[in-house]
Amino acid sequence: MLRWLLFYLVCAAGIAGLPWWGPAAPLSPWLRGTGFVLGVILLPLASVLTPFFVLRRMPRNKRGTWQLLPMVVAAAGLGVLSLFAGQDTALQDRGRVTEAKVVSVKQGKTNRCTLQQPNGQAIPLDLKEGDGCATGVKRGDTLRVRYDPEGAANPVTASWKPASYGAAIAGLAALFVALGTWGGTRMSRRDREYSAA
Repeated sequence: MLRWLLFYLVCAAGIAGLPWWGPAAPLSPWLRGTGFVLGVILLPLASVLTPFFVLRRMPRNKRGTWQLLPMVVAAAGLGVLSLFAGQDTALQDRGRVTEAKVVSVKQGKTNRCTLQQPNGQAIPLDLKEGDGCATGVKRGDTLRVRYDPEGAANPVTASWKPASYGAAIAGLAALFVALGTWGGTRMSRRDREYSAA
């Protein structure tokens, strides 16, 4: 049980830490993308496949890997919430407030506004519809926004308040570790019973 607990604690730390660290540090865009893919896709997948491949004595169709699948949902949620928390941290630590001119509006499922500072310098990343690029915004409008000069977090309106992700991240991490430890321990026990029979 201890080895599974340690394994899933390390996985939870990676799933929560890699997506958060990208925008909070800030890392280069390709490292941020790699951290997100590792934290939201590869580590949750590895956390399910590791018990499946480590426990070899029991036939594959009797291993019960299904019991680890709810853990993958918790892991993906943990990674996404950690990314949002990292972006909030970046905007809190490095965010600058400015009057920005809307250079272009991309209309689609969600609107995206390309912004420019008063001195003509482009603001990295686009302003999303939910963050202030509302339906009525058009080219030439002036918006008061908070942006990350490093370009690691999307800009938001100047009245933005950071969300509190701590409880949700802690809850999802605890759920991930508990489900993973329970599933890995249960599969190990069944594997030993199968080999003893």
